[in-house]
Amino acid sequence: MDLAQVGFIGCGAHSTKNLFPALHHARCRLRAVCDLNRDFAERNARLFGAQAVYTDADEMLAKEELDGVFVVGPAELHYQMGLKVLRRGLPLFVEKPPAPDLASARELVEAAREHKTFIMTGFMKRHGLAYAKVREFILEKRFVPATGFFKYLHWPAKNLRSMLMTMSIHPIDLAISFFGEPTEVTSHLHEHPDALSLALTLRFDGGRWAQLMLGGFGPRIQEHAEWTGRFDGKDALLVADNIQHLELHTHGRNGIDRAPKGRATDLHDVSTGFDLQDIQVWRPDYGLQNLTQSSLFSMGYAGEIREFANAIVEKREPNPGTGDVLKAMRVAEAVFAKPIGTTVLEA
Repeated sequence: MDLAQVGFIGCGAHSTKNLFPALHHARCRLRAVCDLNRDFAERNARLFGAQAVYTDADEMLAKEELDGVFVVGPAELHYQMGLKVLRRGLPLFVEKPPAPDLASARELVEAAREHKTFIMTGFMKRHGLAYAKVREFILEKRFVPATGFFKYLHWPAKNLRSMLMTMSIHPIDLAISFFGEPTEVTSHLHEHPDALSLALTLRFDGGRWAQLMLGGFGPRIQEHAEWTGRFDGKDALLVADNIQHLELHTHGRNGIDRAPKGRATDLHDVSTGFDLQDIQVWRPDYGLQNLTQSSLFSMGYAGEIREFANAIVEKREPNPGTGDVLKAMRVAEAVFAKPIGTTVLEA
């Protein structure tokens, strides 16, 4: 199989802007699109090269020979249509959240395993360029993280479940992608007449932990992440700012006062330390046209679509895969049940 033959259910604003364009960068061919609004479906078929248009998803699944299916819409659609896709033994991509609640998400996981296929949730931040590089450092064992800090501010939310499932679930999953499944969550919800804000501490095996500052008082989305640990054997700090700027700080000579060897450290012998080798920076090069300038790549949309298609072609689990579906949702459900306090999480 050179290209995965895929169908796409849901032609709304998000999928049209961020997911359909990424199909061109993946090992797949768009065979069919489906939306209740025929105008939307025909538009996306025309723009992205689909061979067939449907307004009935059941009809599309029955008539088309597909290798995988995207389902992008409300959480209830993810669950209801996702079950139908999985029960046909087809790989499934659903946007987050994969289902309206944890119990429904468990049904999706059980269906995927029963029918020997997989489900991938649209946690695109795992594939954002800066975050993917940090994870690469971890997999290469160059970086061993100890703590994390994630700030994710977005538009105001007044409903806690909606906030957790639609926006805040992103940094929760991001922390999990670096540290593993959490064993405990401590939550403190601050309720304001205009918006909610939330402080979470996630604890992981081995004494590692991550703090998350979530909420919506800023004028726009602001995203910031930090990791402390050891990089190539040195104490280190990694900083990712708004996805497109990554810094590596290592414990070297930068900023440390220096004195000549074998000489007394009188003040007149001391010089200031200035060593740029202790700080390395990556950011997109906007002076030369390349893929790093595209938000499809920097934000991770192209990466997640590529991963889904590659997993189909290579017959393997994707990242995130079926085993990851419930992890962030367990945290979200625990916080919803106890907005202030500590909850021990069961695997």
